[in-house]
Amino acid sequence: MNKPAHLIFALLCVLLGTQCTQQRLQRQALESPTVVLDIGHYYAPGKGGQGARTPDASQGAQLEECEFWYRYAHFVKEVVEQAGYHCVVCNRGETPTDPELARLARQSGVVQIKTPIPTAVYRSQHHPDRMAVGILSADYALDCKPGAVVFLHLNSESDSWLVSNKGAFYCNPVGVTLATTMANSMNLSIFDHGMPNNGVPCGVVVRTDGHRGGGDWLNTCNESFVPAVITEVAFLSNPQHARFLAQPANAERFARAIGIGIVRFMQQRKS
Repeated sequence: MNKPAHLIFALLCVLLGTQCTQQRLQRQALESPTVVLDIGHYYAPGKGGQGARTPDASQGAQLEECEFWYRYAHFVKEVVEQAGYHCVVCNRGETPTDPELARLARQSGVVQIKTPIPTAVYRSQHHPDRMAVGILSADYALDCKPGAVVFLHLNSESDSWLVSNKGAFYCNPVGVTLATTMANSMNLSIFDHGMPNNGVPCGVVVRTDGHRGGGDWLNTCNESFVPAVITEVAFLSNPQHARFLAQPANAERFARAIGIGIVRFMQQRKS
């Protein structure tokens, strides 16, 4: 075989190998019964949750997103598992030292991802071109060979109270259907159905820019053909949203709406 023919043959082998890998990953995600939920940000012993928070307690309660999801992620998991799917919950922080949050972490079976420095940038083991704070959560999720990954977050527009109604599910390109289904669930049962949102529906934003918040988490999942979303739906700086979520029954409804959206997506994947 002459040199040009040899190079062409080698290139074909690489292309065919890449195509086979892509097909395998696509089939794996399509057929997987597993959903991974990542509790956003992290818990620091002695400092509490390290995510978005309410500006003060003037709206009835002080809420922080990581602690919120330690309290309510088990309702999302319950909805998913009652539908017959396997659900894994993880977080890159330490186990909460607050006794109630620690109990709820055990109840949810939260896997504590051992991140040496939670605020540091790490390189993805699955897709080494991707680097970000929190990338180890995406890596752990991909280790589980999931059909969907949901990063559980709450948003904040400012350090002071400000009504903002532009909540959205941020997603990767292969996660548009997942995000749309989850947004529909939120619109049907939460936004302006208890949680005031001034007529603004829940949005869907495709994020591919790795330099923006969560972009490389989503890119990492996308490169394994796994639908992924970040739930930036409720604003803790919005007094209307904060008052709603401060009520445990409402927070449970909110969490279950997310679970219902996930289940509907999982059920329609092959339809």
